[in-house]
Amino acid sequence: MPGGRGTDITQHDFPDELVRHRSALERSARRLCRNRQDAEDLVQTTLTRAWQRREQFLPGGNIGGWLHRILVNHHLDSIRKRTGVQVPLPDEVPDLAPTADDASLAQDTPPETVLEALRELPAELRDPLELLALRGKRYREIAEELAIPINTVGTRIRRARHKLLERFAGRRNGGGR
Repeated sequence: MPGGRGTDITQHDFPDELVRHRSALERSARRLCRNRQDAEDLVQTTLTRAWQRREQFLPGGNIGGWLHRILVNHHLDSIRKRTGVQVPLPDEVPDLAPTADDASLAQDTPPETVLEALRELPAELRDPLELLALRGKRYREIAEELAIPINTVGTRIRRARHKLLERFAGRRNGGGR
């Protein structure tokens, strides 16, 4: 855009321009999200996307407008993905303290047996538990990766753990598979 708000930035100037526009993006994100943590995530995603697609920015264009459009589009995409009522949860929901029986059950079961039982769970229960227990991901990361609400992540993890405990409790009492 000759004249007006356009800028003639080069690839060398691009990181400086991202830093320069960050505060405006943060203000816009806070207005859109009304939640500081979600706003921070939105800004970070926006800057990452802009960096990955920096060759698409046309020299002389309005970089502030381009960044703002990326931010708004990502926010709208995330709203479209949501289903049902969302209740914000912290990144890590503390589990109930295991009972003495649960702890001894876990210690007495060989890892191969646990992994076999995990593979036998339905995919909708297995996937979130694997991402949490084996890959160390947070609830929010799991929700994004599986494109499900964060509340659903917690529910599926609890159900998966309950099914595993039932299976091993049955085996311990002589009735399991």
